Amino acid sequence: MKQEQTTGTIAMKPFALSATEVSATRLPTRSLQLGYIDLKKDKRPRNNKRYPILSAGDYNIETTPIPKSRYMLLDLDLYSFFVDDLPDFNKRNEGLLKISINTKNPQDLKASDTMATLVTNFSSKDSSYAPGFLYKGVFRNILVEKWVNLKFDLYELDSDAEKYFTKVKQVINGVPEIKNIDVLKGMPYINLATSLFESIITTFGRNKDDHLWGEIPILDINPTIGGAFLRSGIYVLYETVNSKKESISFTQLEYMNERLVLKKGITRKTLSNHLLFGIQLREYLK
Repeated sequence: MKQEQTTGTIAMKPFALSATEVSATRLPTRSLQLGYIDLKKDKRPRNNKRYPILSAGDYNIETTPIPKSRYMLLDLDLYSFFVDDLPDFNKRNEGLLKISINTKNPQDLKASDTMATLVTNFSSKDSSYAPGFLYKGVFRNILVEKWVNLKFDLYELDSDAEKYFTKVKQVINGVPEIKNIDVLKGMPYINLATSLFESIITTFGRNKDDHLWGEIPILDINPTIGGAFLRSGIYVLYETVNSKKESISFTQLEYMNERLVLKKGITRKTLSNHLLFGIQLREYLK
């Protein structure tokens, strides 16, 4: 699959990826896991209450209600992005987070799915939450049938090229469409070619470890055994090793007050890099 994104301009294009592009792609360097916050019988999280983290493929998620319609509308929001440490020579981390998702066209449900992509930039110190992620609406009214393919790419940008990084931020912040994608408004998203976004990665991603994340999890209403469930709820994408070389597992984690925390009695020097996001599924009746 090929997901395209210019700097600040949303690109939507059918799946395609040439052998040349595959060979030229920098492979991601970090191992990730996808977790799901188990709210038990609570419809929403309660303050000061700890909730367990399940694997996104845990059988307990299967009974979570789903829309009854054949097609569903999906909204996706970002809640927080914790930066433990990114590979740079100083304590300041600058980067791009690219999120892609497949969607159907409301005007032609039988057509092939299209990838909708959004990129956001961030700047954060080590062991802190990056600003700009709080309740950030990313996708609205994404139209899916039984499954969704999410792609998360995280790039560390070389901070020595400050002049160019500033220009990238100005472009991203200056495009109104970057706020979120609403499929039901139509698909007026401009495809200025992947070359512009890839030129940013080429400019800033000079080191082999600049491409940190590159996971493509498939979330399914009825996943294969061991596969991830697609449900309304809060998900967390986290690295399995922190900057202190300590392993991180969902069995060690809990969710409390809109943050990921360690369980009582678990000794880890820090949490790993992780992204909290929410998915809401609704019926689509045409």
